[in-house]
Parts: sequence; structure tokens; C-alpha cells
Amino acid sequence: MANMNKKQPGQGKTPQQYTDSTKLAWYGVVGMTLLVILLTLLGGCATTHDISKECCKSKAISAE
Repeated sequence: MANMNKKQPGQGKTPQQYTDSTKLAWYGVVGMTLLVILLTLLGGCATTHDISKECCKSKAISAE
């Protein structure tokens, strides 16, 4: 039990694996950010066209 804190050969990540994991994580962050920006710019006509007054009028529903 005294040797539990010591790293055994073949366990853990190498420095190259840490570097690769860090790069992949940042590529994911950048990719998601670009995707959100792209979807925001291309999304919906409410952001690109004038909205007519007709859509803002509420219609009363009569309960017969």
C-alpha cells in the first residue's frame, strides 16, 4: 500500500497526448463558437427583414 501514489510504467498520458488533447479541445471550442455565430447570422427572417404589423395584432378567440 505504500506504493499506491507512485506511477507505474505504461499508465497515464504522455506529454504528446496532453498536447494533442489540448489542441482538440480548443478546436472544439473554436468550432462551436463559429457555428453559433454562423447560425445567428443566417437564422430567421426576423433578424434580416422588416416585420409587418399584421403579425403583431392579436386576434380574439370567441368561446361559443
